[in-house]
Amino acid sequence: MLSGKNVFRALSGIVAGCFLSASVAAVEIGKPAPGLVLTTLSNHDDAGFTLADYRGKVVYLDFWASWCGPCRASFPVLNELRTKYQAEGFEVVGVNLDENTADANGFLKKFPVSFPLATDPKGAAAQIFQIKGMPSAVIIDKKGVARAEIVGFHKDEPQKIEQLVSQLLKEPS
Repeated sequence: MLSGKNVFRALSGIVAGCFLSASVAAVEIGKPAPGLVLTTLSNHDDAGFTLADYRGKVVYLDFWASWCGPCRASFPVLNELRTKYQAEGFEVVGVNLDENTADANGFLKKFPVSFPLATDPKGAAAQIFQIKGMPSAVIIDKKGVARAEIVGFHKDEPQKIEQLVSQLLKEPS
């Protein structure tokens, strides 16, 4: 028999699952990425930017947080890839999921990046993309179609990412 505490946990999970599945649709690989409006991390007063602003480019949409150890390893790699392929139409867009932007800014002082950064303290974009781990990324092609999802960051990841980015850059807009 379930205790009151376990019944509450079970019901909470069911209610949360129903809410999440009803409120957003998962981003599907091979389908257009949603038209998000993102708030710039460095300036919360600006109008922000949208994924549509990057149409015609291959975008690595990276979801990260200050407490994420693998994010530390991914940032230098993402900076390097952006530098290498930016002239060909590649962009990295980082989306920070910290509730407190001061945590993100502290992290960035230790691990600076050259790519655009957005903040998502309420997790709206993370919910739309149904982020499964940290870091997580979605690679979007020139036509705005989600082409790959990456969860975590492993030692063989840079080669896989570069290979896919290189392939997508060769495709027509």
